[in-house]
Amino acid sequence: MQSGMIGAMRKQLELSLGMIEGEIEACPDTLWNEKAGGFVFWQQILHALTGTLYWTRTSPGGFTEPFCDREVYPELDGDPVGRVTKEEMLGLAGETRKAVEAFLAGKDDAWLLAPNAIYAKISNADVAIGQIRHLMYHAGHCDSALRERGNSATEWLEYYG
Repeated sequence: MQSGMIGAMRKQLELSLGMIEGEIEACPDTLWNEKAGGFVFWQQILHALTGTLYWTRTSPGGFTEPFCDREVYPELDGDPVGRVTKEEMLGLAGETRKAVEAFLAGKDDAWLLAPNAIYAKISNADVAIGQIRHLMYHAGHCDSALRERGNSATEWLEYYG
């Protein structure tokens, strides 16, 4: 396990992804394809994971959005035509975990302050912190949709080292 700030970033990104995975698992089938807060429940999760996949790339090149053949609008710019199953979304969460691991592999605290390979106007720390914030925003949105429909919110994941 990495120490210092890079270790803390890794742990918080892992916990944030765990919260998103919890939303997938907690969502009842009756809500999965329903609009909640303006978007289909799974579309919020797809949006969050797609953002993390985009920003944790290790080199600037092309990016293909997941499920691009289904008209699912991961940028939340339209109502989805296609659908994504829970199993597929859990698979995407696993792919996202691997991308985060690759993004942080072998890095140290100094790397966090270096310009990001995708967008040099921000640092790698900005990317990591931004993804933590983004994942947790959408986890909270999904929790709200669950509670409004009489379901329990997902368990808050913490790490105390």
